[in-house]
Amino acid sequence: MYGLLCRNSRKRGEIISYTKKRKRQLRLWVEGKSIHLGKLPDGTCCPDFSCCEPELQSPKEERELFQELYLANKHNEYERMLMMFLGRDLPLMTDKKVYIAGGKP
Repeated sequence: MYGLLCRNSRKRGEIISYTKKRKRQLRLWVEGKSIHLGKLPDGTCCPDFSCCEPELQSPKEERELFQELYLANKHNEYERMLMMFLGRDLPLMTDKKVYIAGGKP
């Protein structure tokens, strides 16, 4: 949120530009075209990581729901979906035990 409240017009422009790119990324993702936003290894993956691992792509109904929640700014709900994607995808990405810490209980 800091960037959205920043009075520096350059930073504000960067945030708006990122927001437009993120919305475009989500629209394409819902359509089944998973693109990584930014240069690898940095940037922003699709919520289900299908831009980097195509076999992880979620069903269209889940992608549509995530986009709906994101656009409605329902942070808690779409964050839960992010954790669902992560929890489902991690076992497919590694054979090691992974522990996720942090967040609200």
